Amino acid sequence: MPRPPKWRCVAQVPQSRLFKPSGMPAAALEQVTLSLDGLEALRLLDLEGATQEEAAERMGVSRSTVSRLAADARRVVAETLVEGKALVIEGGPVAIERPPDSRTWGGRGRCWAAAERVGADKSEPSRGASMIIAVPYVDGQVNGHFGRTQTFLVAQAREGEVVGSAVYSVEGLQHNHGGLAGFLKSRGVDVVLAGGMGEPMQQALKAAGFELLCGVSGTATEAVEAYLRGELVPSEATCGHHHGEHHH
Repeated sequence: MPRPPKWRCVAQVPQSRLFKPSGMPAAALEQVTLSLDGLEALRLLDLEGATQEEAAERMGVSRSTVSRLAADARRVVAETLVEGKALVIEGGPVAIERPPDSRTWGGRGRCWAAAERVGADKSEPSRGASMIIAVPYVDGQVNGHFGRTQTFLVAQAREGEVVGSAVYSVEGLQHNHGGLAGFLKSRGVDVVLAGGMGEPMQQALKAAGFELLCGVSGTATEAVEAYLRGELVPSEATCGHHHGEHHH
């Protein structure tokens, strides 16, 4: 089995994700892709002037990884400018850094989890012990269409209190039941809070050993906190709705 990628911490996802020569429709241009972690390496090294060691610390990776990401990113940008191609920014195994001024969960400014940091103690998966909770996430809310979600909020709780969180991109895994279950498993998730999902996705999650609660809505952070207070109850009826998911 190939070694899973180490997830990289990035400060934010850019608002503009497509750049192209003026006066040319994007559909008529060849596209090249700049990964989100590659962009973060460029931002830290070339815009902020960080050293490779500083950038590696902030992204949660090695200096050699930062060097490789930056080299690949510079090549992609040069190819875009010289050959007049369209540049698309997307993808990469990334976790989005929580803003330092966030009022939620103590305002932690660092990513709560590159891969090695997410493996919380799972010996006692109960509300009183260390546990990891995942919520399909869109614009701060619980994404009601589980199979379509492009991001997950993953929160670590200890003794009933959230001690850290990160938002992960899962672009490319939409409607991929095994892929989404594998992603959650790789993050050490114990509990999945969701809106609605189809039966195949339910089966994939339950087979992977997750506790699953459906019928959840509203703010994702509040849903996690409500679960930790014991205020959420499963809604099998909502889970039974397919909400546009595909069968695989």
